[in-house]
Amino acid sequence: MQQIRLVLQMFDGGDFEYRVMAKSGCLNYTTTAWEPVTPDVHERRISYKFDRSISVFGGEVTCTQQKMPFSSDGGWIVNEIMTLHDVPFGEYFRVSTLKLLYPPFPNYQGRR
Repeated sequence: MQQIRLVLQMFDGGDFEYRVMAKSGCLNYTTTAWEPVTPDVHERRISYKFDRSISVFGGEVTCTQQKMPFSSDGGWIVNEIMTLHDVPFGEYFRVSTLKLLYPPFPNYQGRR
């Protein structure tokens, strides 16, 4: 359960998330607070610009993230839909990612 909490810090809008995204080449990274959509589903908005070292076009990203529990043992789903702006042909598609976060198996000892 502790491992899931550490991973979920990447999605809590805190200092850790901002540092990771800055190191990933995301400029002006901003998030809204998680808001309940249904009792089990929470949603937030994110926006940032790509550093030119990441994308020759630069470009901006706006996205919607939803998180929801998917199991009784503490697992989570984080669904993200990104819209790219100022990128060639970006108006013709969206990027969708689905992250499944679940605790390690009970006998998992980590990498040896």
